[in-house]
Amino acid sequence: MYGKELTLADLERVARKLKWCVPALTDAYVIGSGAVAALHPELPGELRFSVDFDFVPQNLPILYFDSMLVDRFIGAESEFRDTELVYADYATPDTVRCTPPGWKERAHQIILPEGLVLHVLDVCDVAYNKLYAGRPKDIVWVRGLLGTGIITWARLEELHAANPLAAADREKVERSMAQVRAQT
Repeated sequence: MYGKELTLADLERVARKLKWCVPALTDAYVIGSGAVAALHPELPGELRFSVDFDFVPQNLPILYFDSMLVDRFIGAESEFRDTELVYADYATPDTVRCTPPGWKERAHQIILPEGLVLHVLDVCDVAYNKLYAGRPKDIVWVRGLLGTGIITWARLEELHAANPLAAADREKVERSMAQVRAQT
């Protein structure tokens, strides 16, 4: 089985290799549970366990050639993944389209000496995105995160209330919230 309890050192290692694959990349958002793992080493291992770090480039479009290099050298089927037990997912900006307003300002910066600035999503924004995704593993993850006290229902509800989503997207998040509440 692939994956491991991710750390900040893992994020930095993957990001350095990402910069090697896409030298023009200077800014990227880190958006998934790996973002939370990197910034919160105090979380229980099961909440830091993942197979990847999700990167959304900020300063340039995702080009086919760049995507191919990322996939080949640090992607899901790469030798890097086999040895490091983690890989990079080079995601499109559409991935964060339902993130609550202000998420860019709430992101935490990590500046790598290689000339790459990582903007790591705040834990509440990652949790909200997991609610939007609504997969069973996301419901379990958000429930676990709520159990640690690092996020609260009040904050998730506040983000949701301020998020100008289309009706279908709003209902999707609300269904996920109901699932988390029912299983808490």
